[in-house]
Amino acid sequence: MLSPYLLLLLVPSPPLAAFLMLGLDPFFLRRRAVQVLALLGGVAPFFVMLPLAAVCFGGECHGVVPVFTLAFGQSEVALALLLDPMSTLVGLTVAAVGAMVITYAIDYMSDAGVADLRRFFALMNLFLAAMLTMVLAGDTITFFFGWELMGLCSFFLIAYNTGLPQAVAAGRKAFIITRFADAFLLAGLLLLFLEANSVRLDVLIPAGATMTEDRHLVIALLLLAGALGKSAQVPFHTWLPSAMAGPTPVSALLHSATMVAAGAFMLARFSPIVMSEPLVQAIAAAFGVGTAAFGALSAIFQTDVKRLLAYSSISQIGFMVLAVGLGAPEVAIGHFVVHAMFKSLLFLAAGDITHGSDLGTSMKAMRGAARRRPVAYVAYVAGAASLAGVPFITAGWWSKEAVLSAAWNTGPFGIAIWALAFLTAICTAVYAFRPVLEALLPEPEHRSRAPHGHPLALNLHHRARIGSGFITVPLVVLATGSMLGGVMVAPIISFLGAEVPHAPHLPALLAAMAPFAGLIGAAALTFVPSLAAAVEGAHDMRRPTRLDHKFQIWVIEPYIRLIRWLSRDRRPRDADLDFERQVRLIRWLSRGARMDGVYQALVVRPFVNLVRWLSGHRGGGVDPVGSAPVALALRLTQAVVGPLAHDRFDRFWMRSANRLVRIWVMARAIQTGRSRDYALGLALGTAALLVIAWGTTWN
Repeated sequence: MLSPYLLLLLVPSPPLAAFLMLGLDPFFLRRRAVQVLALLGGVAPFFVMLPLAAVCFGGECHGVVPVFTLAFGQSEVALALLLDPMSTLVGLTVAAVGAMVITYAIDYMSDAGVADLRRFFALMNLFLAAMLTMVLAGDTITFFFGWELMGLCSFFLIAYNTGLPQAVAAGRKAFIITRFADAFLLAGLLLLFLEANSVRLDVLIPAGATMTEDRHLVIALLLLAGALGKSAQVPFHTWLPSAMAGPTPVSALLHSATMVAAGAFMLARFSPIVMSEPLVQAIAAAFGVGTAAFGALSAIFQTDVKRLLAYSSISQIGFMVLAVGLGAPEVAIGHFVVHAMFKSLLFLAAGDITHGSDLGTSMKAMRGAARRRPVAYVAYVAGAASLAGVPFITAGWWSKEAVLSAAWNTGPFGIAIWALAFLTAICTAVYAFRPVLEALLPEPEHRSRAPHGHPLALNLHHRARIGSGFITVPLVVLATGSMLGGVMVAPIISFLGAEVPHAPHLPALLAAMAPFAGLIGAAALTFVPSLAAAVEGAHDMRRPTRLDHKFQIWVIEPYIRLIRWLSRDRRPRDADLDFERQVRLIRWLSRGARMDGVYQALVVRPFVNLVRWLSGHRGGGVDPVGSAPVALALRLTQAVVGPLAHDRFDRFWMRSANRLVRIWVMARAIQTGRSRDYALGLALGTAALLVIAWGTTWN
C-alpha cells in the first residue's frame, strides 16, 4: 500500500506542471484552456494536502520522505521532504490561500492578452510551487532552492507590466535587496552543515541548537539577518512598498502566504538555534517590535490603499519576528495562519473595489464602495476588523492577543516590549479602519478605466462579468476564515507543542480596547477636514526616513554599475588583431571551410566535362536525353524494367516509399524551430530520468 507520506511529492507537482505547460506551451493554448490549466494547478495542492493534514492531526506527523541520496566521496547529501506539525499547518495555509488568490485572478486577469495570461499564470503557479517546496523541505538544499525560486518569481511578477519603467525598477530593487538576505542565509546554512555534517533538518537543527563554539552566535545572527531581509523588516523594508507595482493578485500572494512570510517561517523553523542564544533572541524581539511600530505608524499616513497594506505587512511580520524573539515560535505560526487569511482578503477586496478606477489604487478610489461593490466592501470590513483585532469576533484578535500575552509574561524586558506593541496595536486599528471609513464618503463624480500609461495601469480593461463567482467565492471564503478562524489559534499553538500564553486581566482588557481607540482615531483622520488635510500633506511620513532613496543610491545603483563593469569588454587593444583573425576563422568554419568549392572543382566539374565529351558536345550545354549514350541507357532500362512496371514488386516499393514519406512528415513536425518546444522536451526527458532514478532506489 502506498504510504501517505509519498503524497508529499505530489503537493508542489500540480503548480509545477502547470508552470511547464503554460510557460513552454507547445499546444498554442487558447484563453479558456490557459485559465482552466492555471486553476487546476493552483487548486490541486490544497486537495493533496488535506489527506496529509488528516494523517498529521491523527498523531502520525513525523514522516520524512527521502527523495535522492547523492554521494560525494565519503559524504552523502540526502534530499528529503518533511511532514511535521509546522510544515503541515503552514503548507495547508499556503495551499488554501494560493488556491483562493489564483481563483480570483482568473476573473481579475480575464481581459489580458493570451500571451500575457500564460506568462502571468505560469509565474504564479511556479511561485506557489516554490513556497510549498520550501515549507515541506526536509533538508537545507531543497529549502534553499525553494527560497531562491521565490525570489526569482517575485522579480518577474512585480515587473510583470514591463511597459512601465517603475514596475521594472521595483522588481529589480526587490531582487537585489533580497539577495543580501539570501547570502546571509546561505552562509548560515553552510556553517551549520560544517557543524552537523548533514543537510537533513531533523539532524542539522538539533545539532545547531547544542553547539558550544563561538561560531554558534555567528550562525544565529546570519539566520536572523536572512529572515529580516526576506520579510522586509527594517532596514531591509524599502523594496516592499515599491512592489505594489505588480498586479493585485501578485500583491495578495506575495504579502500574505509567500515571499514576505517566508522569512518568518524560516525563523520559526530554525528557532531552536535562535533561542539558544539569548543575545540573538533579544535582538530579534527588538527588531520585531521596532519594525511593527514603524510599519504601523507609516501606514497611517499613506494615501494609496495598496501601499497602506504593504506597510501593514511589514508591521504584521514584525509581530511574528517578535514572537520568535520572545521564545514563542508556535505563537508566530498561529499569527502566520491568521495573517495569511485576512491580508490576502484585504488585497483582493481592495483590488476588486479600485479595479478600473481612474484614481488607480488611491484611497479616494475606495469612496462609494459600499454601494458599488457591496460584497467586496463587506469582505474588506471583515479583513480590516481582523487586522485591527476586534476582540472575540475576529481571528486577528486571538493571534495578536497571544503575541501580547507572550510579551507580558517574559518579565520586565517583555513588559516594555508589551507597551510598545500595545501602542502599535492602536496604530494598526487606525490605518485598518481608514479605508473602511473612506468608502463611506461620497463617490467621486468621474470614474473610468485607468488610462494607458497610468502608473498603475496593467493593460487590463474593466471586467465584463461584474461580481462573477471567481471574485465572490474567494472573498466569502477568506472573510469567513478571517472572522471565525480565531477558534483555530489555540488548537494551532497546542498542536505545535506549546501552551497558549495568557496575560493578566488588566493588560488583556487594555489590549481589547485598542481596536476601539484606533477606530476613533481613524474617524478623526477621515471626517475632520483639518486632520484629513494634514494626513494628505504629510509627504515625509509616507516615505519615513527616506531609506528607499538611500538604498537606491548606496546599494542598488552601485550594484548595477558593478554588474555592467563586470560584463563589459576589457580586452587590451593589442589583442584586436588576434580577435579579427578569430572572427575570420569563425566565418571560414561557418561556411563549411569552403568544402563546397573544393567539391565543385574536384568532382562536379570533371563529371560534367566527361559527360559533355562522351556526348560529343565539346562546348556549350548538353542534352542528356538526346545524347547517344544516355539514350541507349534509357532504352535498355525500359526493356528490362518495363515488364515489371506493374507487378507486385513495384507496388511494394511504392508503398514503402509512401510510408517513408509519411514517417518523415511526422518526424519533421518535431523540429518546430521554437526554443520553448525543445526546452519542454528537455524538461520532460529530465523528469523521466529522475523518475527512473528514483524508482531504482526502491527496495
